[in-house]
Amino acid sequence: MRWLSCVLLLLGLAACDAAGPGFYGAEKRIREVEGARFTLRFQGALVEATRTNPDWLPRFPDVARKAGIAAQIESGCRADWVEGDPAMMWIGLSCDGKPAPKRPRRPKTLYCDIGDVTRRGATYAGALTCRK
Repeated sequence: MRWLSCVLLLLGLAACDAAGPGFYGAEKRIREVEGARFTLRFQGALVEATRTNPDWLPRFPDVARKAGIAAQIESGCRADWVEGDPAMMWIGLSCDGKPAPKRPRRPKTLYCDIGDVTRRGATYAGALTCRK
């Protein structure tokens, strides 16, 4: 029964299209391009695109191209850049000859290793070592 709950939770999260920071309250628009479905939210010339269709091991360049096309269709502007990952992207639009907004700063990535794992009954403990 526990595995069924996990599967249902994962299926529910697979199509999550909640707005990210800075896009709360923005009107959402749904657009499908070449089989990929996106929820688009606009804040001026910046677009948040969330892919909501299931896809097995999607490649970022392929998904980014489709998200850029979706944003161009919805806005009538040119997609200048796309940042993010295959699930959620930001797109900078160039409208009416104006330059696209600057790319958002990427958060710092930490690479972590788990070591010294011990088990006591159903509880696990270990050490986490991270580096930039």
